[in-house]
Amino acid sequence: MVIISSNKEKCGEYQRLAVQRSYGNGKDRKFAIVGYVGTSADALAYYPTKDGAITAMNKIFAAYENGKKTYTL
Repeated sequence: MVIISSNKEKCGEYQRLAVQRSYGNGKDRKFAIVGYVGTSADALAYYPTKDGAITAMNKIFAAYENGKKTYTL
């Protein structure tokens, strides 16, 4: 699935996604969805809470399960 970052600056067919703690990015950007391609990693979207990031990750997975080929954060 091709995923476009929330700021529309990154687009890729990521092999793996993860919710990770994001340090030093202010109170509204404490957690990030990070996409991995090979050994490269891109922060695709930021969230103020871990639950918010996990909810977004679940939406990506649901779109993938439904056969969607693209997803925009």
